[in-house]
Amino acid sequence: MKLKYLALAAVIAATSNFAFAEDMVKSYVRDSSGAIVKSGSGECVRHNFMTDVKPTECGYAAPMPVVETIQVEVVETPTAATVSAKVQEEVVIGANMLFAFDSAELSDDAKAVIDERIQRVNGRLKLTSVVKVVGHTDSTGPEAYNQKLSEMRAQAVADYIASNAANVQAGDIEVVGMGESEPVASNDTREGRAQNRRVVVHAEGVVSK
Repeated sequence: MKLKYLALAAVIAATSNFAFAEDMVKSYVRDSSGAIVKSGSGECVRHNFMTDVKPTECGYAAPMPVVETIQVEVVETPTAATVSAKVQEEVVIGANMLFAFDSAELSDDAKAVIDERIQRVNGRLKLTSVVKVVGHTDSTGPEAYNQKLSEMRAQAVADYIASNAANVQAGDIEVVGMGESEPVASNDTREGRAQNRRVVVHAEGVVSK
């Protein structure tokens, strides 16, 4: 058995290391569907709750993502006919990269990231377990709303994979929304909240070489 590691561009996070007071702004009034309420002149309506979330639809620039890497273990197993690789992969993509603020619609950048991973194994992957797609949010906003948003975002990623991966069907994918219940960093800082807004894709399979 020969072990090797593939470095995957994976974790997309905010660029700032600290949340400074001047980065905080008044939050936005939302309707029952979670959409930002706007005035008759098209201005976003605010209330006094302070937040560091600055939605692009209210005139703020989109955050610039930083790409880090994680290592994924691959075990090569020679066979009589060919050489195959058993792949155990966990890809973590920050929601700032995947979606616009407060949205579950995949961005073009998100599709490009997912396409790159699909193309590496398209037509050569045989799954040995279901693909698990898990959505997570930070703790900003109502807990019930965050739960629903995490489910919608995970489903959007799962639907795109099923539509574009040759050997993966919708029935091969388990979709889970965890809401704000499993933070990987503190929700007290902007950097921590950015890390907590993410979608994680777990996959196991055998790839023919």
